[in-house]
Amino acid sequence: MKIQPIQKVNVGEQVFQQMKKQLITGEWKPGDKLPSENELADLFNVSRITIRQALQKLSALDLVETRLGEGSFVKEIEVERSLNELIPTMYLGGQSQSQVIEFREIIDSESARLAAKRAEKEDIEELRALVGEMKRAQKNEDNKGYAKSDLAFHIKIGEMTKNPLIIKTNSILRDILEESMDDVIRKMGFEPGIYYHEKILGAIENGEASLAMKLMREHISKNESYFEEENK
Repeated sequence: MKIQPIQKVNVGEQVFQQMKKQLITGEWKPGDKLPSENELADLFNVSRITIRQALQKLSALDLVETRLGEGSFVKEIEVERSLNELIPTMYLGGQSQSQVIEFREIIDSESARLAAKRAEKEDIEELRALVGEMKRAQKNEDNKGYAKSDLAFHIKIGEMTKNPLIIKTNSILRDILEESMDDVIRKMGFEPGIYYHEKILGAIENGEASLAMKLMREHISKNESYFEEENK
């Protein structure tokens, strides 16, 4: 088992995050018995109390089960309920923002193309309302409100594809997508998003699938270029 040395800052949280990471990376598999509290304390070089608190957190997430007299065991993960708790463990490091943008460029561009083919009148009205919310948030300099409507616009386009895999993926990753958009808006401001959202809305409304895809890709690519330039 690969354990990283623990820094003497927020020790309990670091232990909990590392143990959670062991679960998502498959180091600890469903049904596996975890090392004893004493063994874990030695591995992490922390107290048994710290280990016990981490196990209690994992148990609260329904990721491990402690059986009296037997020890702690890894539970089967219910993906829809638990994955959103686990993914932030992996969402680490300097490349995280660029990776999220790459993901969005692939998924959102194709979603826009499919949405233009499958949109219904009610869908268009909802997208238009979300663009209106973005404009109001811009006027009030409400970054959080803007980000919420921005994300809802992209999520709605995913729903318009009628593809359950796209819809479910966006649902599972919603927290990460929201965090990414907050970051983009703080650094790039309001204008680029509203400009492209209005253009994308028009293409979808007119059933111009190729144009909708092109505009969405261009929209997200602008974000990617900005962060690449910033990281130079």
